[in-house]
Amino acid sequence: MSETPAQQRIELAPTVRTIVEGDTPNSRILKHFVRFAEALVAVDSDGIDSVVTPDARFHELEAAGFPPGPEGFKMFRRQINAAFPDEHTIIIAVRFEGNDIIETDLDCTATHKGELMGVPATGRKIRFDVHTRNRFVEDKMAERWDRADFEDIMRQLRSPTP
Repeated sequence: MSETPAQQRIELAPTVRTIVEGDTPNSRILKHFVRFAEALVAVDSDGIDSVVTPDARFHELEAAGFPPGPEGFKMFRRQINAAFPDEHTIIIAVRFEGNDIIETDLDCTATHKGELMGVPATGRKIRFDVHTRNRFVEDKMAERWDRADFEDIMRQLRSPTP
């Protein structure tokens, strides 16, 4: 069975891959996170509904003014996916808290091919880090906190040289 385009855009660092290959509470929550990450980069953001709870909270997006819950998250991901349709993410580190919380460090690269926050497509390749903290209920993401340096992303997009 071949990988979907979304599966090809989510990669696991070797140390993370050894965790996901097991059958432990940590490997199970990591598998849920990978499934969630694949839904984020998929062309159709409606797949997000299958990996989040109906009352999921996205704290950083709510603080930024997006509507609460999955609808605000899908709105955000549609913008990101349009701006960076080739986003590639490597899960470089994971940490676990109990059987329901996973923190991840992500190394992301993408080509700016669509408008983002008023900046028209530049064709520039950018790199950025994201730190996430996710709480799962069973196999679905129920709460998420992200940290990314949007000022650095915008600086890369506005840079005078590609």
